[in-house]
Amino acid sequence: EKNERNFWYEEDFEVQIDREALSKIQNLNDRQLKLLIQRLAAESGIDLASFNIDPKSVESIRQALRTASDEDLKRIAEQYEANRNQKRR
Repeated sequence: EKNERNFWYEEDFEVQIDREALSKIQNLNDRQLKLLIQRLAAESGIDLASFNIDPKSVESIRQALRTASDEDLKRIAEQYEANRNQKRR
């Protein structure tokens, strides 16, 4: 748990969205996946206060990850970096 916490909460955390990352993400339990989603949203400047991440939402996210194409991954990575860079300004 300690290493997991350090990984997910490291301050200068950089995301690489590729097939290997998807495989790791899909193996996270629901609590870990929810924490990751919250962290990525915060890093991207997205306010999750109006969203309820419930078990059904987590399963929907897992399904989207399972069916993501290489083009989807590329687009997600680009959007994440653009949002993150804009937030830093």
